[in-house]
Amino acid sequence: MLARLTWARTHGRWNPGWQARLAEFERRAALAPEAFRAWQEQAVGEHVAWAVKALPWFAERAPGARSLADLPPLTRRDVQQGRAALCDPSLDRATLVADSTGGSTGEPVRFFHHPDLAVSTFATELLLQRWWGVKPWARTAYVWGDDREAGGSSKERLVERLLGRLHLNAFQVDDAGLKRFASALRRFQPEVVQGYATALDLVAAHLLRDGGPPVRPKVVRSAAEALFPDRRARIEEAFGVPVRDVYGSRETPCLAAQCVHGGFHVMANTKVVELVDEAGQAVPPGTPGRVLVTDLSNRAFGFLRYANGDVASWDPDPAPCPCGVSWPRLEKVHGRSSDFLTTPAGLRVHGEWFTHLFYGRDDVLRFQLHQTALDHVALLTEGPADEAALADVLAAIRKRLGDGVTLTWKRVDRIETGPSGKHRFTVSDVPFLAGP
Repeated sequence: MLARLTWARTHGRWNPGWQARLAEFERRAALAPEAFRAWQEQAVGEHVAWAVKALPWFAERAPGARSLADLPPLTRRDVQQGRAALCDPSLDRATLVADSTGGSTGEPVRFFHHPDLAVSTFATELLLQRWWGVKPWARTAYVWGDDREAGGSSKERLVERLLGRLHLNAFQVDDAGLKRFASALRRFQPEVVQGYATALDLVAAHLLRDGGPPVRPKVVRSAAEALFPDRRARIEEAFGVPVRDVYGSRETPCLAAQCVHGGFHVMANTKVVELVDEAGQAVPPGTPGRVLVTDLSNRAFGFLRYANGDVASWDPDPAPCPCGVSWPRLEKVHGRSSDFLTTPAGLRVHGEWFTHLFYGRDDVLRFQLHQTALDHVALLTEGPADEAALADVLAAIRKRLGDGVTLTWKRVDRIETGPSGKHRFTVSDVPFLAGP
């Protein structure tokens, strides 16, 4: 009861109006396919009209655009170089939410969100929880990545406890840490376990190996990385419940998510996803294509046909999803995975940790860490930053990896993508198996 009251009071203050937004999203999810397509066509038309009229970037490149097909794709480099022209100049910049990300593609970008986007994202999260049969105030353990979670004010830590949240830092995992995670999870017995796919896999493998008392949540939520079949199977075996995969990014959160029947639905209540080939043509179901996403919920910054660097494919099964939601379904997201870097001391550093070092930087367009041996890691960067400008970043990485690892740095004109076309911000040649 205390967690529910704390949740209602906290989110009533943080996300005012979420009840009406959730009811709106539930109505959209219940629409018949024809009715939903009609709504979406109108919403997209209005969004394109706003972008062409309000945003200099689109006004210059597609002045007569009436549909998404009339707009050029927007790349991460476009956002880096044209941020001001992609922001609505009629809005007071002080009222917008400034954000940045190193992103899972390793190309740091800075952008803005309309303050209303937070309410839409929160309502979408609640919609997912209703799909999964989980109460919003359910006890939740986050196997997530943020060194800052160990800090915060005493008031913030109290609120987290009252909300029933347990944070386990996935940025740095060694064998002793996995034992602590397992003990904490067994004491806490969360109803929801949420985390990076690779981090959840490590924890699951440890739980299977140590043979202790089970941890039995109602749902496990995987995010931020591709959830490969072997990882999914291991996580589900360890926790005894299905994994629900959620796909999104900091720029355009909550793009797609699995329902209880496994359908990987685009969250079309606020997002439009296109999958295209290198020529910009739509790919058929089952064929991998570049992801272009349009965020209808951000009326401050022009994320329209945004090429986020990911590759995905449409579900080839034409049958309606048993859940009754008619929104498009992905088959899977390809090639979105961050490697752990492993040190000689046995420390495993999650790849997402490195992206935080590049947040808010304009002098690094893209980066990649490549572990060629247990004791050697190379950092490559694109952009004007020299070694002196990166001194704090290099020092932080060396400290995290330890004295037994040599870190080298090189500035390059271009970091090549992998065979899938996806840029990986960490690559490790050191064999590492998470499973038992």
